[in-house]
Amino acid sequence: MTCHEIDRLVTPFIDGECSAEERARVAVHLRDCPACRERVDAEALARQMLHSHATVSRTKLRPRVFNLGRPIRPAYPALLTLFTVAAVGLLGLWLRPATVTAVGVIGDSYCQHEHLYSTRFNVSDRECTLGCVKGGAEFVLVTDTQIYRISDQQLPELATFANRRVQVAGRFDGDRLIVASMRAK
Repeated sequence: MTCHEIDRLVTPFIDGECSAEERARVAVHLRDCPACRERVDAEALARQMLHSHATVSRTKLRPRVFNLGRPIRPAYPALLTLFTVAAVGLLGLWLRPATVTAVGVIGDSYCQHEHLYSTRFNVSDRECTLGCVKGGAEFVLVTDTQIYRISDQQLPELATFANRRVQVAGRFDGDRLIVASMRAK
């Protein structure tokens, strides 16, 4: 059998539609001819891929490419809803404000913890802090490494703990500390 004669039998050979005699003749030729064997292998692979895609298109869950012309809808709406609710819940937990606990001294935004006016006006450090706040400064929490601006300046504990070491629990709102609780340390 020649390569030219094989051309007309390749597809029936791959599909299993040729007679037993033709099948035997093609097999003998393929054993001896690497070019024809490569062509038959390529066509067999193409047939296999087409067959697998056809199988996928017959199943219920298929890629969107086979749904052309149909409205897009999720395969499992209940599962999608559950996933969405879980994702929103986790996002809410991740984005919620973190509670902060800091230990420091309640000071004012002018002097912070240096009390520049206590020696000048011959007053105590506590009176210096209260005087600066009365003059327009804000209460701040001065820690060893940072100065935190306090959001609610009307808290009665601020005047009580002026120039005293305290432990403050709260959360951040931008650059301000929103105080949830404050106690002497």
